[in-house]
Amino acid sequence: MTVIAHLSDPHLGPLPSFSIFDLMSKRGLGAINYFRRRRKWHDMAVFDQIVADIVEEEPDAVACTGDLTNLALEKEFVPAAVFLGRLGEPERVAAIPGNHDAYVSTAASAPARVWGANMSSDDGRVGFPFVRRHGKVALIGLSSAVPTWPLAATGEVGAIQRDAVGPMLKGLKEEGFFRMLLVHHPLAEDDTPWMRRLRDAALLREIVAREGAELVLHGHNHEPTRREIAGPDGPVPVIGVPSCSAGPLSHEPLAGYNLYDVEGEPGAWRCEVTTRGLTPDGQIEETDRYMLG
Repeated sequence: MTVIAHLSDPHLGPLPSFSIFDLMSKRGLGAINYFRRRRKWHDMAVFDQIVADIVEEEPDAVACTGDLTNLALEKEFVPAAVFLGRLGEPERVAAIPGNHDAYVSTAASAPARVWGANMSSDDGRVGFPFVRRHGKVALIGLSSAVPTWPLAATGEVGAIQRDAVGPMLKGLKEEGFFRMLLVHHPLAEDDTPWMRRLRDAALLREIVAREGAELVLHGHNHEPTRREIAGPDGPVPVIGVPSCSAGPLSHEPLAGYNLYDVEGEPGAWRCEVTTRGLTPDGQIEETDRYMLG
């Protein structure tokens, strides 16, 4: 049995100090949005409850699918690294960046520079796609984080990662692993508004349809969702989670995360999903449980 925890989109606050020059970019609009709305929606006390609950559950590994920061200010990245450390040692905590972590072009290299230990493969190589093996599960991390114009939150995996991930998925299948593909933006068709979409989602779906995967995990939309895309041996589940810091004042679903309990072998996998999250009375409890497949 291997248990993997999945959380996403903490949007850690509060914002650190910044200068007026930091806001002479897309960050200016982002700062206005943060002070008007996001700082109320993303409750750090709730976030602390979620982190404590994950630690108490003692999963074999944790996957965080992006948007650790708000404006990708340089001073936001080290606190985000501290958060990842609270979840466990780097070899047990995998992270990929979201669009907020690459908010502007000058910050695009920061996630790998600061969180490299959480974005490396088993052999220590930092880069995407990476692969981490935990028991019978292989986590495959992709980055869809690219700088965009104001008001846009699109993503793109790009040709280099797409060319590499197909052989990686094929090889992991031959090794007998349950393959969990991590990407920040949703992969299912028509699952995201046009200005927030994964631009090369169709091309990535073609790779999964050809090489397969047992599960795709994402964030970005701040919603608990269950979708499917085509795979060579049947539908592949695509699961999204809410923001792990969404508090009572948020207009979005309350904070939560998933635990994936994997057993079995190729062709006969068993994966039970347990959702744990914030309840209206302010506690973190189990809110759903179901089997995949």
